[in-house]
Amino acid sequence: MEIGQGYLTVMAQIAAEVLTVPVHRIRMEPPDTDRNAYEWQTVGSHVTWGCGNAVKAAALDVRGKMFEVVERALGLPRDSLYLDNEKVKCRARPDFELLFKDFVISGIQTPHGNFIGGPILGSGVFMPEFTSALSDPETSQGGHPNVHYTVGAAAAVLEVDKQTGRMRVLKAVLAVDAGKAINPELVKGQVIGGVLQGLATVLYEDIRYDLKGKLLNANFTDYKIPTALDLPMKLCRSSSRSPSPTAPMARAASANTP
Repeated sequence: MEIGQGYLTVMAQIAAEVLTVPVHRIRMEPPDTDRNAYEWQTVGSHVTWGCGNAVKAAALDVRGKMFEVVERALGLPRDSLYLDNEKVKCRARPDFELLFKDFVISGIQTPHGNFIGGPILGSGVFMPEFTSALSDPETSQGGHPNVHYTVGAAAAVLEVDKQTGRMRVLKAVLAVDAGKAINPELVKGQVIGGVLQGLATVLYEDIRYDLKGKLLNANFTDYKIPTALDLPMKLCRSSSRSPSPTAPMARAASANTP
């Protein structure tokens, strides 16, 4: 689900990259269990990776069906076709170009008067089939239970009032290896939010009960969470870019090169 991390924007970027259309032309809709297939959870720093691969597969499916229609209707070899700026073009015929809007809904009319094609619909799924939870029963080693690990390190400089116990975070530093960022600004927001959430766990959030087990802080008036005003006085972030071979855009959409 979209919970503020901006994943719908990133999904639109991935689809737009494959289909060579402006991002604003991609309409994203929040998922709904009434109509959408099962997806795991919005956790684990995996949404761009997992859902992104599925969206890329769907966009590639659409592209392949476009090429199929053009090949059948116009006789142009599929391996000579590519997408560019909302058009199908042909390496063998530099003068050829066909706008998406002229055929992706209605198909292509042949010299015989019939139409080939029709509304082009694509779908895509992604399952990390290379993982395995099996391991050696004696050593618990082996297998491949996780697709990847989130790697990072953090440090903070604190100021503590010895009389009152009040603590201020003067400076916080967080370094993460986020791989190749599809949307760097959204990654920045995730890093800053991660710092604040970590500080919340340590300094603010605390569920309290009385001696009879009654919850004492059942609302946000009494259950304290930090706001933007509680950010450290100085916040430093660093992101490295170790590429992941299984990331959705790790390899360029090669069929879109002239």
